[in-house]
Amino acid sequence: MTASLVLIPGLNNTRAVFDQVVSELPPDELGLALDNPALPSVDQIAQALLPALPERFWLAGFSFGGYVAMALLAAVPERVQGRYFEMIDAQAANAFHPDSLKNEALMAARKAMVRDYGAARFSAHIRATMSRPDRSALLDGRRPTLIVSSSHDQAFTPEVMAYAKAIPGAQQVLIQGAGHLVPMEKPTELARTLANWVLTG
Repeated sequence: MTASLVLIPGLNNTRAVFDQVVSELPPDELGLALDNPALPSVDQIAQALLPALPERFWLAGFSFGGYVAMALLAAVPERVQGRYFEMIDAQAANAFHPDSLKNEALMAARKAMVRDYGAARFSAHIRATMSRPDRSALLDGRRPTLIVSSSHDQAFTPEVMAYAKAIPGAQQVLIQGAGHLVPMEKPTELARTLANWVLTG
């Protein structure tokens, strides 16, 4: 049976942030990347995404997408097979490993993605971030939980991400040689990590 893995992007990202990740997933794991609509709360965004989601799915949110994932978990916990998966976002050079900044194709892809994302969506998602409720109590170990961080994330360092240790049964994976934008910098490694999580979770 094909596993459905729903992927939710972060601020200044469209679903294109997951293009390489989806292409690297095994054939039996269907990756469904979605765009977040320009709505001013994470709950409204989650409700808008619900009609596009499968009946049962694994759930991975990148950065701001993690807040939306938590809102989805609160709204339809019985449909979520996976748990909150968060990779965090920063801007410009803070978002990438120093070596990635020299990759012209990668930088061009990010520039195109930010342009497609647009100012209106950025503004709405900032408002949604500011008004989001505290849903940390949902991370109680009742579903498999994966926290992915990267070696060179300057906004959320591996030390900051150590909060995973407080989540019962949570796995924490550190991806080397990447900044914040792991889906674009290390898609193969991230796909392998997600696939292993789905298979063993």
